[in-house]
Amino acid sequence: MAKKQQQKPKQPQAKEAIPAITKQPAQAAMPKTKAPGDKWLVMILIAVALLANIATIRYDYTLDDPYFTKDNPLVREGVKSIPQFFTHAAYYGVFKNHDASYRPLMLISFAVEKTLFDFNPVVSHLINLVLFALQIFCLYRLLRRVFNNYSAFIPFFIILLFELHPLHTEVVASVKSRDELLALLFTAVSMLYSFKFIDTDKIVSLVLSAVFFFLALLSKESSITFVAIMPLTVYFFRDVKTAKIVKAEAPYVIMAGIYMLMRAAFIESDGEKVKIMVNNNALMAATNYGDKLATALFIQLKYLILLVIPHPLSYDYSFNQIPIISFTNPKALISVLVIIALVAYALINLKRKDIFSYSILFYFAGAAITANILVDIGATMAERFIYTASLGFCIALVFLVMKLFKSDKVTLSYATAPRVFIVLVGISALYAVKTVARNEVWKNNLDLYKSGMETAPNSWRAHYLLGVEYVRLLNAEKDPNAKKELMANAVEHLNASNAILLTSDTWLMKGYAFEFGGRDDSAVASYRTTLLYDSLSRQAANNMGSILLRHNALPEAIQVLGRLVARDTTYNDAICNLAAAYGNSGNFKESEKYYMMAMRKEPNQPPNVLMSISNIYKFMGDSANAQHYRALLNSALKAGK
Repeated sequence: MAKKQQQKPKQPQAKEAIPAITKQPAQAAMPKTKAPGDKWLVMILIAVALLANIATIRYDYTLDDPYFTKDNPLVREGVKSIPQFFTHAAYYGVFKNHDASYRPLMLISFAVEKTLFDFNPVVSHLINLVLFALQIFCLYRLLRRVFNNYSAFIPFFIILLFELHPLHTEVVASVKSRDELLALLFTAVSMLYSFKFIDTDKIVSLVLSAVFFFLALLSKESSITFVAIMPLTVYFFRDVKTAKIVKAEAPYVIMAGIYMLMRAAFIESDGEKVKIMVNNNALMAATNYGDKLATALFIQLKYLILLVIPHPLSYDYSFNQIPIISFTNPKALISVLVIIALVAYALINLKRKDIFSYSILFYFAGAAITANILVDIGATMAERFIYTASLGFCIALVFLVMKLFKSDKVTLSYATAPRVFIVLVGISALYAVKTVARNEVWKNNLDLYKSGMETAPNSWRAHYLLGVEYVRLLNAEKDPNAKKELMANAVEHLNASNAILLTSDTWLMKGYAFEFGGRDDSAVASYRTTLLYDSLSRQAANNMGSILLRHNALPEAIQVLGRLVARDTTYNDAICNLAAAYGNSGNFKESEKYYMMAMRKEPNQPPNVLMSISNIYKFMGDSANAQHYRALLNSALKAGK
């Protein structure tokens, strides 16, 4: 043991650039005695991560958060829904169809949270913050083992830059991004055990690497990229035989295979696929594959630019914030040249195990699934999509600064390389300032959506969501003047959304805005237009029929509601509105028919429906049924229904 401790890696001379990664002995395990200050370094990292994001615990649910919490019927049922999470896509509970997202473990975490704490955004954000801190701890321990003969300050600065990078504010501040936190947490632990197997040959480590990788896959499908990243990392940082790398890789391949079989069996076999809409992914607007590829590559360049200069940042990059371009566009040509140059450098220096080669390959592997090149996904671009991949950028940045100041990777400390510390701490401080400022826009939907007017003014979705938020506030507002202003704001942004991309959803929301604002004539016109673009819109037909009913336009109300009920016999509100329209027109027999249909589908009707049924029977001369439903009405009123 004493002799091993005396065998220090050969230090490069000051004039040398950062060399290729030093080959590690096959049994190069972590030092039994931790590096000086190792415990303090990880404590600093966790403290910084918490301090930079502590404000998020007082934030509300924003953006897609409700789809996985209070607005998800399956999650609302708590832990008893857990079996269904394994047999349905992530959004199934809300939209009742299957998309490509299969993330049962993420949904389980929300269901358990619901059972234990109910829906409370403070608890949700606190759990995300704890997961982020735990992830930082595991990433640091992983890099300490990967860089086992390097100074502890190298993994420290890599993780410091990673946790403070402003591109990551969405992952921490958005409750929905728990899938990203869980996925990287479990992959970090999985890789840690893979390296323990490489260093110690313990089979138990191989088994644990498989378990944690499977948990990562169940958290988010993008974890599958670690099937390539894990052996790549072993190749670069350990001098071991190919057979051993293959053995370490086996659990990843097996778990990925099981995961893909589960996806195929549960969410890819029933034909309930969600079509990717152009309003969410602008690449769907491309008229040919060449333009789609050119735009996708330009988006990859945008990611690289944001990693270097994280400003401006946006929660949304939907249609048409990033217009479709062709390969004749200079933006596409520059993107191609940059990407080719990076990949070429990585491949040329692959054999010599250059650290920048590894960083580049790690980055592109980590971003592969969300690049809209191998597969189409449900969004054009999102900062969370390169959350894991950005770790490769942070590795490259630390070694680039070290290279500029000709610093030694083994003896790196403030005493030996003060300029490296000053530069990296300075960059981290700038990141921290931007992150804290950026976090603020995530505190509620109104602030978040308003920020989109500055960062994504050409986005259909940014205008649409702000319009929808104004509609929601309008519905709750009591002051007439405030309602008028909110209605004007809602219509303004919904019109702007329609100007970018005309959709039935936008016309439907305009109908709500006018209806809540007291302009029923404009609301009916908007609902009519909605039905022109989407004849199957239940909400538009029912709302239009309800307004016509209120204004005693009974023949048209019966026509609109009758078509809807004939098509959809499960829509209780529409059935009751149709029954009321027939009753008001004096056709009590038809009114009774539809009220009874509603009662069979939903016996616990609200008091106003029970009163209407009682009155219908009274008009029909059926005193027994009239008294029966009057009694039900009184019981409902006493129960506070």
